[in-house]
Amino acid sequence: MQPSPYTPGEIARAVPGRAHQLAELDERLSVLVDLRRLVGRIRVDHAARGFGKTSLLREYQRRAVLRGADTVWVTAGEPQGLIGQIVDELRRTADTDGTALGDKVDSVRLSLGVPGFASATGTFRPAAREDGNAPAGARAFEDVIRAATTERPLVILVDEIQSADAAGLRTLVYAWQHLQAEGADVPAAVFAAGLPNAPETIAEIVTFSERLAYRPLGALDSVAEEIALVGPARLLGVQWTQEAVSRALSIAQGYPYSVQLIADSAWTAAGRPDPGAVIDVVAVETGHRSMQADLEALFRARWSTCSSSERRMLTAMAGLGDGPTSRSSIAAALGTGTNQLSTPRARLIDKGLIQPADRGMLEFTIPGFATFVRSECA
Repeated sequence: MQPSPYTPGEIARAVPGRAHQLAELDERLSVLVDLRRLVGRIRVDHAARGFGKTSLLREYQRRAVLRGADTVWVTAGEPQGLIGQIVDELRRTADTDGTALGDKVDSVRLSLGVPGFASATGTFRPAAREDGNAPAGARAFEDVIRAATTERPLVILVDEIQSADAAGLRTLVYAWQHLQAEGADVPAAVFAAGLPNAPETIAEIVTFSERLAYRPLGALDSVAEEIALVGPARLLGVQWTQEAVSRALSIAQGYPYSVQLIADSAWTAAGRPDPGAVIDVVAVETGHRSMQADLEALFRARWSTCSSSERRMLTAMAGLGDGPTSRSSIAAALGTGTNQLSTPRARLIDKGLIQPADRGMLEFTIPGFATFVRSECA
């Protein structure tokens, strides 16, 4: 018996189907490491929950480390704010005596009034704005980045960027704007991941958010799905039959979390096979029944967090089918205008239940959720 090599709900050990994203990353790492120059645009990969954003961001971090860069990882939304999180991690992880960088870190924390720090020093005075619109602390944060990159390039990775505080986002983006103009020789980069509403959220806070490079993550194609299924098993000496692969792909429908879940369930149904064994379609069908229980629990948990207006919108979408649906069709089914959909739409995207499709279209993120909604409302 061998433990499952699949990772539903965990950080994936590989990111098949993301070759384009990784090629773009490698190009930016060449600018950063080989040329020791600033990567001028903050990159934001965005998608609904379950599409592997965090796993992709961790792969970015792994590759940056292999290229010799220092990395700082933060998950936005902590009480000290985005900039407080970044500078705290910089001070904790920097390979330096800490004196020069530490002084600059304390300066930016004071400038921003990081909770628990300004009150402890008793010396906090709000800093004046450096230009007409820049937030207090942008220049101080820029100084921290310069100090942190004197020895090695720096990569900052921000997960759940849509949850960052407004002041922190403004400070980060303004500091990067300053560096674009004045610090092209500063070897630093920012890579982030967020939900589909991340571009809208950031645009409401930062007026020149076109300086960020937004990249949507889509569903996996069939080749990437097959690699995700058979690759980990093959490393353990276990094969999948082609019939089993085809059935698993029809169940997962390109959704990365479902790929991992059906593979893990089939592995368990096959008895956690030893080297030389084969996963057949019987194991996949048995695993599918087990997987349904997990999905039912997931669907019910997500449904329970929805307000009555959100449930009405989900019900209208499900009634229109499983595929992409226009906002106008949803509004017509609800007997309302499209403007009235804005609030429940934003909340459902934030919960990872729906996502934008083509222009003016919305779709469910998790295969099978529309069927669940119809059964709940039957």
